Formats: sequence, structure tokens, C-alpha cells
Amino acid sequence: MKRLLVLLAVVVMFSQFLFAAENIYVYKETTGKTSIISEWRVISQDGGYLVTIEGPVEGPIEYHRALCNEDFATISWEYKNTEAKTEVLAKREGNRILVNGKLKDKQISKVYEINDLPWFEIAEVSLSRFAQAGEEKVEFWSLRPTDLKLYKMVAIRQDTEIIKENGQDVETVQIKVTVPGFASLFWSVKYWFRKSDGVYIRYEGVRGGPGTPKTIVELIK
Repeated sequence: MKRLLVLLAVVVMFSQFLFAAENIYVYKETTGKTSIISEWRVISQDGGYLVTIEGPVEGPIEYHRALCNEDFATISWEYKNTEAKTEVLAKREGNRILVNGKLKDKQISKVYEINDLPWFEIAEVSLSRFAQAGEEKVEFWSLRPTDLKLYKMVAIRQDTEIIKENGQDVETVQIKVTVPGFASLFWSVKYWFRKSDGVYIRYEGVRGGPGTPKTIVELIK
């Protein structure tokens, strides 16, 4: 009986290892004349996912590590940017998001009160389910890494579109992300997700203040 229990435990451990699938994606981000390459990993774990982003390959390091539930909503998020001298940990506890660490080399400790809406810190991953679900829109919370301010966002489904992915025609779902209300007239960005599996393959939008060139992100591997 004891040998059987040990055998079952080994089988369970091996099964967990076997089904901890890891998907690796490489993206090229271009702003004006500057391009960087980053590597994204999405690892399925028991009851959720671990998402990491690391890049660029050369120069200052920018790193994200997010734990997500089975619906890709964020549970915790670690962020490090050596050039900005920022290193923080944010985590959700009920309807609060707690942020602690350093922002631009200064200590920061914040508590944001929120509602039941999901927290999508890495929208490129968290919106993949929405892109496949067929819903018209979804609202969510997100922290801006540059200043750690919290914003309510809304993702709105647009038309399906055929775009190029590494030279091949791919059917995609286009998603517009903006802020609710009147301010949406002044700012929005666009994401494209593969219709077949929800993988994020393209982004277009401005990530800075007035005069900042448009950023384009493309899946290259």
C-alpha cells in the first residue's frame, strides 16, 4: 500500500511538470528610429499563469513578472527598470492594489481602492481571452509603469482584419484600448490578436506625451 501511494505521488508530480506548458514569444518594438527586442514567456501553472517579459537584449534592463489567475487577470506584478531606477511589487488583496518599492530611486508605498473589475497589468496577455470570447467590451484596472498611477481602462472589440505576421496573412481581432468617457476622444491604442488562438501579434499607439513618435510592436518569433 505504501509503495502504491509513493507511486501515485510520483505520477502526480510528473503530470504537473509535464503539463506546465511554456510558450515563448519574441517581439520587436519600434519607436521612431529606435528598436528593441524583448522576450515574453507565458507559463501555465496550477490554477493560473506566470508571465515574464525581459528586454531589451542590450542596454538597460526592463523586466515584468506577473502572476495571473485562470482568466489572465493579474494577482501580482513585479516590475524593474534599471534606467529609471524603478523596482516595485504590486499585488491585489480583495478590492485593493498594494504597491511597494522604488520609483525613480525614491521609496513608494501606495494602496489603491478599486472595485470588482479585473486588474490587467499586462494587457497584451490578459486581453487574449477577451479577443476570443466575442464580447463587445471589457473594463479593467491598470498601473502605468512610468509613474505607478492607477487607471480604469476599457477594451473595445473592433473588426476582424487580415494582417501580415512574419510575411504570412493572418486573421486577427483588433482591440482598441482607451479610457472611459470624454477623455477617450484624445487617447487610444490598438492591439491585434490572432483569431485562432488569441496570441498578441501587434500593437500601435503613443506611449509618451505630445510629440512622442508612435510605437509599433510586432511578433517576430
